[in-house]
Amino acid sequence: MKRLQFLFFLCFSFLVNAQDFNAQVVVDASRVDQSNVQMFKSLETQLAVFMNSTSFSGKSTPPTHRIPINFFINISAFENNSFEASLQVQSDRTVYNSQYTSPLLLVKDPQFNFIFQEFAPLIFNENSIDSNLVAVCSFYAYLALGLDADSFSFNGGAVYYSKARNIMSISQSRSFPGWVLNNRAFNRPMMMNLLGSSESLLFKKAIYEYHLNGLDRMSEAPKEAKKSIITAIAFLKSFGNNGTHRTLMQSFFDAKSSEIKDVFSAGPLISTQDLVKNLQALAPLFGNSWAQIQ
Repeated sequence: MKRLQFLFFLCFSFLVNAQDFNAQVVVDASRVDQSNVQMFKSLETQLAVFMNSTSFSGKSTPPTHRIPINFFINISAFENNSFEASLQVQSDRTVYNSQYTSPLLLVKDPQFNFIFQEFAPLIFNENSIDSNLVAVCSFYAYLALGLDADSFSFNGGAVYYSKARNIMSISQSRSFPGWVLNNRAFNRPMMMNLLGSSESLLFKKAIYEYHLNGLDRMSEAPKEAKKSIITAIAFLKSFGNNGTHRTLMQSFFDAKSSEIKDVFSAGPLISTQDLVKNLQALAPLFGNSWAQIQ
């Protein structure tokens, strides 16, 4: 009996430490019939449990190192167990020697249609996915893991992008909605194909420079850290935001615009003329933020 209890303890400990994320899920159903509020609450709860109990990386991750990730689901229509929605996903990265978490992934996915059956378990198997709900959330989990790894080691997220590509391939073979390559403002396959190719290496170089040599050094060498962030933005300028690059660049500046403005609106002054010029060219929609940079 004691041996059985010990084995159970080991298994439980592994499952607890194998989690990758500290996930929160919010479902907004204000636009649809509210006669079954419990259905939406169950969706919130079950999806959060799924994200917080699944080991996507296969690694042992202590609670303090888990990636904060938020899912905001906006329901536009539903009938029986079929939902039409949009999805916003944000994951954060803890900055070295601080309590600050930096937004790293921020995507606004307009086509998130899925079937959800209350109390039916959400199960992840990377080689056999039967649910678009599981497919989409697992896909973004791997993107979050990939970008997080890229921010600590140049091109460190390649293994996770490969797994995300596998989910995309399975979803396309199952004809799940939202996985068709097209020219819409946001497109999952377009983003995935770029992150999984050598074409994105300059973008990943910018992610690494911005975080490891920029934000992570801000407390000890703020002037040099700012220079590294300026260098990262210059890498992005070379990468460009035209064609297939636009989805990735939109996600970056949706996540980082306020942070960039705050970084260069305080602390030691350095020349920001080239920085502002590059920011205006890359993300003119955030011109009000760039105007506040000193």
